[in-house]
Amino acid sequence: MRQMETKTKKFIEENKWFIVFYLIWVFIHILLLWNGNECKDDFWPFGDSDLCEYNFLELFVYLTLPLLYFVIKELIGDDIKKSLDE
Repeated sequence: MRQMETKTKKFIEENKWFIVFYLIWVFIHILLLWNGNECKDDFWPFGDSDLCEYNFLELFVYLTLPLLYFVIKELIGDDIKKSLDE
């Protein structure tokens, strides 16, 4: 159990920039959802939609994309750097 805590602390220290960014990002999008309106067909910012028409689909997409980027960067980023260096 102690080893798990050490790994978690190390991960947080190494990725503090992403954690801070993502918490701010989540807060902004929760505010947008809270002020949004569910009845629309367009996806913000595309189509004929306003920011006040923000809904759960946008929340899911905009909160998932940064996590997906981070996971891909962490999992295969080092491998890509190594192959480019060789």
